[in-house]
Parts: sequence; structure tokens; C-alpha cells
Amino acid sequence: MRPIDMTPYQPYAKMGSTCELREIRNKKVVWPLVDHIDLDNPNFRLRTITHSDLDAVAGLWRASYPEVYGSVHEWILDPDAYKERVAFAEHWEEHAAARPHAVMVGEDLNAGKIVMSSIYTKWDQNLQVEASFIAIHPDARKGRIAGSIWSNLASFYQWLEASGAEYVTVFCETWHNITQYIWFKRLGWKIAGIFPGNYTRWAGGSKEYRGCTIHFYRFLNDGDKFSAQPGEWDLMPEVKELWNFMEKINAESREEGL
Repeated sequence: MRPIDMTPYQPYAKMGSTCELREIRNKKVVWPLVDHIDLDNPNFRLRTITHSDLDAVAGLWRASYPEVYGSVHEWILDPDAYKERVAFAEHWEEHAAARPHAVMVGEDLNAGKIVMSSIYTKWDQNLQVEASFIAIHPDARKGRIAGSIWSNLASFYQWLEASGAEYVTVFCETWHNITQYIWFKRLGWKIAGIFPGNYTRWAGGSKEYRGCTIHFYRFLNDGDKFSAQPGEWDLMPEVKELWNFMEKINAESREEGL
């Protein structure tokens, strides 16, 4: 963080009366290294991406999430695009703090192939992580291996706690509601909003459309202690009504086992 003399200036309004305050400082999210065998299914391994995985991982995304073709997220389909963005296990000491993306892969050890991948994006100074994408290969979406994938991913925010992040978000697509159900009903995350037309998505061939995404959030590492509360927000009546309704719905979210 570059020091700037802010002593001549004042915030527009005095905020932070409903939460704790702290000194501004340099902050870092540091990706934890993952290598885990599922105790209930020793055939499933969850681990950090390596350079040798690139073709398989990009191929998995093409088969599982082709809708990102032509969009701002298209890079996940291209193995070469990972090389300067992603933290790799072979260079963990160098990459864990410096690289903006972490990628986990799930291996079916019996089949000898990667059947799941998940991608995370961080913003250090905001201590924020986005669980950007999670995809399961179409051949692994049912059966025991699928159960292992979801049971391991269900605890991924506990892994994120070790990164130092204190705010985590995820967005779910709207061509099905499976992931919406999992994040809200099973994992107990809160609905943040609905963004119509948020991202361009591939419609097949040479066509695209703007898709809608549903956004969810969760606090980690006591991040909520430093978050200004509704009592000091200046909201239009219509926005306040919307917030109150969202809070009513979010009170129904649960954290359940999968």
C-alpha cells in the first residue's frame, strides 16, 4: 500500500459507529496449500493444481462450463492462460501470496483423471475471496464420486479461513438452481443480490447472450465485526424495504451436512 497524506481530508459522513474500527495496514490473502484424501472415499483426492494438470483442467472446464466461451472468464478454457495467473503447487512459497487465483482439482484416483475443479480469486487489500467457479465433469455428477466432491467442497470456506480472508462471495448461474440450493440451503450463505445480464455467456455456435447471476456472501475470521450495520446506512425507503425482505429470507438459510 502506497502511503498518501490524507490529513487535510475528511470522509463524506462519519461512519463506523456500529462496528469496530482498526488501523489501515497492508493486507494479504495467502492461499493455503491443499492435498487431501477423502477419509470416507480414499478414491477421491482434493489438491492444488500443478503445471502437469493444465491440459486436463482446461479440458474439464470446456466440458463442464463451456458457457464462459467469449466472456471475461474465457481464460479458464485455455491452459496457457493459467501460467501467469494461478498459484501452482510446485512454486507454492513464491505463488501463495502473489498470485490472484487459486485452483483446486478433484481426482478420481481409480479412473486416473481430474473430475472436478474450483477457481478462487482474491483482492488482498479488501481481504476478500470470490469462489469464482466450481465445475464437475458431466461423467462424475452422480454416484459416490459426486458425493465426495460436494462433501469436500462443503468445507472449503474452512480452508479459506486459513488464508486470512474475512469476506467471501460466490455467484451461481441461472440455467439450473442446484448450486443456488447448495450455497443457500446447505451451506448457509446469505443472498447478496440478483444481477440480471451480469456476464456474457455462450449460447452455442457463434452466438452469445447476457446471463443472470445470483450472488451470495459469507463472513470469515470475524470480518462482520468491522462491517457497518444497517443502523447507520442511509437508504431510500424502497431500498430499506428490499434489505428487510432479504434479511427475512436470509434468516432461513442453513448450514447443513451434505
